[in-house]
Formats: sequence, C-alpha cells, structure tokens
Amino acid sequence: MISVVVPIQSEGPEIESVLDRFSLGPAEAELLIADTGARPETLAALREIGARVLPPLGTRGAALARAALEARGKILFFLHADSRPPEDALALIAQTIAEGADAGAFSLGYDPASPAMRWIAWWANLRSRFAKLPFGDQGIFCRRDVYERAGGFRDLPICDDLDLVVRLRKTGRFVVRPEKTITSPRRYVETGVARQVFRNWKVIAGYFAGVSPETLTRWYGIRPPAVLRDGVESRAIRRR
Repeated sequence: MISVVVPIQSEGPEIESVLDRFSLGPAEAELLIADTGARPETLAALREIGARVLPPLGTRGAALARAALEARGKILFFLHADSRPPEDALALIAQTIAEGADAGAFSLGYDPASPAMRWIAWWANLRSRFAKLPFGDQGIFCRRDVYERAGGFRDLPICDDLDLVVRLRKTGRFVVRPEKTITSPRRYVETGVARQVFRNWKVIAGYFAGVSPETLTRWYGIRPPAVLRDGVESRAIRRR
C-alpha cells in the first residue's frame, strides 16, 4: 500500500480536483490529511473523497510525523496541497521502489509558468538532480522502513521537508524522477519573484548554518504559532 500524506492549511475545496485521483486509485492506496488549520469546508470536501483527516497537532513537521505514524502503507508519499503530481504518480513511485530506490521525488514545474518561473523550476531541478535536495512541493516518497531509520519528520515549523530529505539521502538510495509535479507559483506572485528567491536562499543557508527554526520562520515571513502540549504553551522545538 502507498500512503499519500498531504498537509492542509488554508486551501479551499478547489483542491479536491488535485487530490481526488488518489481516492479513485487502486485499493492499495490511501489518502491522509494532516490538518494544520484548514477551513471546515475544505476538510468536509476531503472526507467526501475518502480521505482520513487527522486533527491539528502543533507544527507542520509534527502533524506530518503523526500522519506517517498512522499511515498503513509500506511506501509513504508526502505531497503539498497545491501541488499536482504526474497522472501516474503512484505507479511511478511503486516502479521506482521496485527498481531498488529507497526514497525519491519528482521534478518540478509551475502553472502558470512565466519565464521567471521556468528559470526557477530549471534551477530547482538542477539542484534536485545533482545535489539530491528536492523540496516538499515536488512530492517526496520513501519506503516506510527507510523513513523510520532516517528519523522521520521532526517537530519543525519550517524546513521540515528539507530536514527529512537531508537524512533520507544518508539512509539509502535517493532517486529524482524526470516526471514533473506541477505546483502553484502563488507565493512568488504575492511576494515578488526576486524577493521570494532571496528569501528562500536565505532560509536554506540559515538551515544548514544551524539557525533556529524560530528565526527561519521570521526570515520567511511567518510568525510561528504557540503550540499547546499537555496544557502548556510552548514554541516549536529547536532543530537538533
């Protein structure tokens, strides 16, 4: 079984058109939604297509870790809500694992794709292919046992996908497929291409330099929410 895990925050019911292919797929696939603050109508639409919706739990990293723990599949596929994987994504993932890969991701594309976004996608695919550093919007997949040996998702409010990929690369054979996951350029449109590119690079550099997740979220323009654990309010833990 392949477990498709999707974190959902504020996307509307229109994402059903992106996700419903998994509900119509083979019996050996399941769809889990890691709710990180979605609207009720979004969650209702997802339940209607057969998804299991898990209630909010702290940071996105913590929510994805809990979803992976509850997943039944031997293969895990983590996908962003505004990303559209290849039509035959599940078959391609199964084939890649059967051919000896332990983990992997798809290449990246944008829709709509302006010249600037095509350049960004080209650079992202170059980074993914040679440095084996794809991001979550490309769709990351792995064998469950490899995910567990790598330590899984950590309780991080940002860079949770990058943090996992870095450890997956060290745990087994990582393959980046040429087929593209098409994602939305909305953040670039809202922020401005040059500003968003600079922000991304700054956060990535900060992550590898050991900058705290709280500072990284501030650099990215996100205020990390307080997290309730056992009735005690706290901030997301620092990356170890």
